[in-house]
Amino acid sequence: MTVLGLMSGTSFDGLDLCVVTFEEVDSAYSYTINATLHYPYEEEFVQALKKAHLMNEAEIAALEKSFDSLTIEAIGRLLEASDLQIDLIASHGHTTMHQPEKGLTKQIGDGRRLSETFGIPAVYDFRSYDVALGGQGAPLVPIGDELLFHSFDVCINLGGISNLSYSNKNTRRAFDIGMFNTPINDLVQSLGYAYDKDGAIARSGKTIASLYNDLNALEFYALQGAKSLGKEWYHDQYAKKITAMKAPVKDLVRTVTAHNVHQITQALKTIFDADSELEKLKVLITGGGAHNSYAMELLKAQTQDFATLLIPDHQLIDYKEALIFAFMGYLRVQNKINVYSSVTGASADSCAGTLIQPNQQRTFS
Repeated sequence: MTVLGLMSGTSFDGLDLCVVTFEEVDSAYSYTINATLHYPYEEEFVQALKKAHLMNEAEIAALEKSFDSLTIEAIGRLLEASDLQIDLIASHGHTTMHQPEKGLTKQIGDGRRLSETFGIPAVYDFRSYDVALGGQGAPLVPIGDELLFHSFDVCINLGGISNLSYSNKNTRRAFDIGMFNTPINDLVQSLGYAYDKDGAIARSGKTIASLYNDLNALEFYALQGAKSLGKEWYHDQYAKKITAMKAPVKDLVRTVTAHNVHQITQALKTIFDADSELEKLKVLITGGGAHNSYAMELLKAQTQDFATLLIPDHQLIDYKEALIFAFMGYLRVQNKINVYSSVTGASADSCAGTLIQPNQQRTFS
């Protein structure tokens, strides 16, 4: 089956689209990436997405309509350029609100419009069913880490938020580690940059010890088990500590980068210490943060005694999440489990996602 997966993440840089063909032989899955596309957002739309958690219901509906139009245009461009035939669209959409402790999560992106526009089935709304089962609704990519990237002990994604997954006694575990690209991007925008290319700004700054220590003291890091983050936590706790600090931007960026790397190091060290049979962790790192060479230098230096880090080719770095949402859609249409309760803390594993057939009634998971 050939599936188009698409993802819009907390880095707010645009849509990532990935067309993937999946095969299953003797319960083992393999994939082939056929085509990819990054569809950047205009700055006006980026600002609208960033304010989505403050919008009322009507404003969210209007934002979703705009998001759907952009998604349809992006899919059309990819299919026209690649001349591929796809069997299914699997859309993560874009998270505008995530408060699983209250049983709430929202991803804009209407699969009905996608299905009717392109005349093929679509799967969307992957998170809400898990939240209804008492789970965090995140992270979701561990199903792909387990079944497609099982040769690695740990898989890390460095997007706006950093998260990881790993196997412990044949059970998949995962959690959000902390922030990554989001605070860095927000800071460097004041200097006229969209992001800190190669970590050059961080490299030029100095670490602010008081801010570094305050960030490391945030209560979230001490939580155990399934845990996830949203923009609400970022604005209410993380960002407030940064905005309260009057210092050169380069020093703030350096401090935030060092803090983010420290939290990843601590998470990996905890996993390593819990498994006495491993000589070293084999770690796959993907997501936009993997392009930050300064951060990767820091991480390698801090983990060299207990971890071997692999940063793959650019295609896998940039499109692994879209690939895995395509995989989740592939599993959904086969009514197979695509979300692990061991990862999210839900009451049961689930086959999540709303499946839409063109010109048919909605089919809920």
